[in-house]
Amino acid sequence: MASVAAEGAADATGDIGVLIVDDDFRVADIHRGFVDETDGFSVVGSAQTAVSAVELCDALQPDLILLDIYLPDRPGTELLASLRADRSVDCFVLTAARDVSTVKRCLDLGALHYLIKPFRRDELTARLNDYRRWRLSWAADELDQHDVDRIFHGMGRPADDLPKGLSAETMDLVIGVLASTDEPLTADDVAQLTGISRVSVRRYLRHLTDDGRAVLSHDYGTPGRPRHRFALT
Repeated sequence: MASVAAEGAADATGDIGVLIVDDDFRVADIHRGFVDETDGFSVVGSAQTAVSAVELCDALQPDLILLDIYLPDRPGTELLASLRADRSVDCFVLTAARDVSTVKRCLDLGALHYLIKPFRRDELTARLNDYRRWRLSWAADELDQHDVDRIFHGMGRPADDLPKGLSAETMDLVIGVLASTDEPLTADDVAQLTGISRVSVRRYLRHLTDDGRAVLSHDYGTPGRPRHRFALT
């Protein structure tokens, strides 16, 4: 009997739905913990074989698969080729395989990241956050050159591409707060929700606005100067 564990539909929480495929349930549980600790992501299921991975992928429609190469019934590269050919799903390869032919094969098949086991939690978290930012690049009807560069250079924006004094981790936090609501937020709102000073928050919001990833609007509903509100584009 195929080993299958399903938690629910990929879009049940509004998070990015992740399917974990690994023949070792203990490793799968570790990776589940890493994903659950990353804002904006939730594990929708796990599989220990290629057969069960296909079943869960069709049933749950995950956004992202964390795929091991060493599966008992079928090589992970063959599974990746099948999934990418017939389904709209993204994939990170998490494996102990480090030979050049396997890495190149996964790259050719469209894997977005390749992490060699064992790896630290923050290494996977950073790539998940890159993936979330990368998905935002596809949200607009039209793309500017910065968006296209981000898409073609892989995922996310290099941390050293941020202005001096801004960190990728804090930027992820600010973006996560803006993404968590449909209503535009003020700098005070973001500061309260993130625990970051308002002065610092305004620098991140200004950068996002200049970068085209956020839009500034004015709230004239209160007396005095209009309040500035920000929302992701």
